[in-house]
Amino acid sequence: MGNKPDATDDRTSGLPGAGTARPGSRPGVSGPPPSAPARLRAARAAVCAVFFVTGAAFATWAARVPAIQDRLGLSEGQLAVALVGLSSGAFLGLPLVGGLVARYGSRAVLFAGMTVYLAALTGLAFAPDLPTLTVALALFACGNTAVDVSMNTQGVLVERAYGRNILGGFHAMFSLGGIAGAVAGSLAASAGIGTRPHFTVTALVLCVAVAVAATALVPEPQGRTEDAGPLFALPSAGLWIPGLVAFCALMGEGVMNDWGAVYLHDVTGASPGAAGIGFALFSAGMVVGRLCADRIRARTGTVRFTLGCALVAAAGAVVSISVPTTAAGFAGYTLVGLGMAAVIPVVFSHAARLRPERPGPAIAAVSAVGYVGFLAGPPVIGGLAEAVDLRAAMLVLPALMGMMALLSLRLRRH
Repeated sequence: MGNKPDATDDRTSGLPGAGTARPGSRPGVSGPPPSAPARLRAARAAVCAVFFVTGAAFATWAARVPAIQDRLGLSEGQLAVALVGLSSGAFLGLPLVGGLVARYGSRAVLFAGMTVYLAALTGLAFAPDLPTLTVALALFACGNTAVDVSMNTQGVLVERAYGRNILGGFHAMFSLGGIAGAVAGSLAASAGIGTRPHFTVTALVLCVAVAVAATALVPEPQGRTEDAGPLFALPSAGLWIPGLVAFCALMGEGVMNDWGAVYLHDVTGASPGAAGIGFALFSAGMVVGRLCADRIRARTGTVRFTLGCALVAAAGAVVSISVPTTAAGFAGYTLVGLGMAAVIPVVFSHAARLRPERPGPAIAAVSAVGYVGFLAGPPVIGGLAEAVDLRAAMLVLPALMGMMALLSLRLRRH
């Protein structure tokens, strides 16, 4: 598989006619038959909508954290305690959600997860104290985890029916939803709109969008849930390499999210506004990379594509660290965003192809390993910055990308 475009096992597709090969399609890849393009397009649009809604809902919370902190009178330390609920709920639910998807199907888990997710979003605005906020954040994270695994499973099913790579485009919709949610949150805050009406109206609007999209989601293939396996499971041997690639990518993303702007401000002397622009360029690179990923990967294959992503991200990290200026930081952050953008959707797709009979648990297992890196990255940088300095601590980033490059060479279908 290494230097050739990946073959797709479409036997798991729930769309009728998905096993019919198109004339001129790649060998071993089955695509949508001429009789079913409308349904395939509808399914693709529905999954795009779910990804967009998920990103918008999370950004709604993220954009109004200061408002919630002020309303409850929380100190920085108390807010950190509340955020433990967010990270713990997300991490602990991942192995369990994979088993639920295998047993009950991705559509059912998606509906249940989205209900909890959007209800908890509203609950965050009405939490009266720190313990309630922590519980609400844990539920918010659990719902997000269920939605994350099930919507990626849906994306894999639609991708198989199409017979070509489209999962990166779905993740681009998540990023665009995040941008939309952040802009809406900023406008609401500027207009003096409280979090209660903001979150309530947002949850209702997103709920309607999901309800409309739900009618076109892919049904689970018959017989796939009969041998669902254990409800709670850790990654099997063949999934550790994709999991470790996800670990490197998500650890790097966590570092950029929490320390990227701080590095520009403290090391390069950028103003707070300029530091924010640097993070915006990183985010823009993520969106562009995800929009372009599917076509590039179709030409290069998973191994070469992932290797290229790691090298581009590593180059960006080296530029921003070796030349400690704001302009170099802008250029480097853009490259880091481009390089990191599509690693996670590619690894999810690859993991699902390694376990075509159980894509949901495979995605959940890889996510669980990757999320350890996402949680570990920011505190590791903080500890190293205390021991040495922030510029030296950020060398972890190119080291992670180098490790990801080496691991990508072992992304082979077994």
